[in-house]
Amino acid sequence: MARKVNYDEKISALEAKIAKKQDEVKALRAEVKELKEKKAKEDYQELTDYMLANNLSAKDVLDYIKA
Repeated sequence: MARKVNYDEKISALEAKIAKKQDEVKALRAEVKELKEKKAKEDYQELTDYMLANNLSAKDVLDYIKA
């Protein structure tokens, strides 16, 4: 005799896996956001350090970029 498949249990198991993966994706997106913020902060610090070392103002930098 063939075994009867319990579709409700399989569906519930798959939905639980989906929920778990969604939580993992959410955590990874938060980590990406945090890393982007840290990178932006470091990039900004590098730029301001360069500007100070070369006695450049924001206007000087913008004029150079627009030229």
